[in-house]
Amino acid sequence: MAEIITFINEKGGVGKTSACFNSAWELALRGKKLLMIDMDGQKANLTFFAGADRNSEDIRTMADVFKGDTSIADTVINICENLDLIPADASMSNLGMEAKVVKFRKSIEEIADRYDLIFIDVNPAPGWSHYLSLSVSDHAVVVMLPDIASLEGNKGILETIEEIKGTTNPSLSILGFLFNKNNSRTVLAKQVNTAAENMAKAAGSSLFDTKIRNTVTLSENVIAHKGVTEYAPASPAAEDISAFADELERRLR
Repeated sequence: MAEIITFINEKGGVGKTSACFNSAWELALRGKKLLMIDMDGQKANLTFFAGADRNSEDIRTMADVFKGDTSIADTVINICENLDLIPADASMSNLGMEAKVVKFRKSIEEIADRYDLIFIDVNPAPGWSHYLSLSVSDHAVVVMLPDIASLEGNKGILETIEEIKGTTNPSLSILGFLFNKNNSRTVLAKQVNTAAENMAKAAGSSLFDTKIRNTVTLSENVIAHKGVTEYAPASPAAEDISAFADELERRLR
């Protein structure tokens, strides 16, 4: 049965989708079987990163599953060897109370034995997709920038996680806090790092040792619709993503 991880933040522009997509691609290259689920109807960036057409009339999304129009198996698109995607489009922006946690959980259970890992990417704004995704996940990865706004955003996430642990998903854990677009040489980054360490510890988690550096390669590989470890394997970005994938595997063991 697959372990399910939601990549989350309540602030846009932190590179959450990039971390989700690139680490999934790298783990697929290593032979892990992965499914990515795009729950972001605002932008559907994960769908774009993977090279799927967000505007196609033929795609089926979790919104179609929740409405009972299709089975979850019929939404899955193969991206490359070992890597599949359930895409998103604008219809995902209108998820309401008809999208039930129980329905989501049962749908995932129908296909979970096909995969080692399932990664869920959500929109940045807190809302129903956050609640749904965290309610069916084993773990959360909190992606953040080395800035004050990310720290503030984390407070809301931690409150949501505590609420969900007390209601729909008692076994939910925070796998770690990941710094993205990092520049560890600045004074602010060092101060935020210390504050985030304390925040993570209080939440029963920790920072990932890996900090993904801010490089142009992580924009270029998106256009190629390939993970950075395949697109530019000798780049600093690939080095960071590979190290993060190593840590994910260790923590999941």
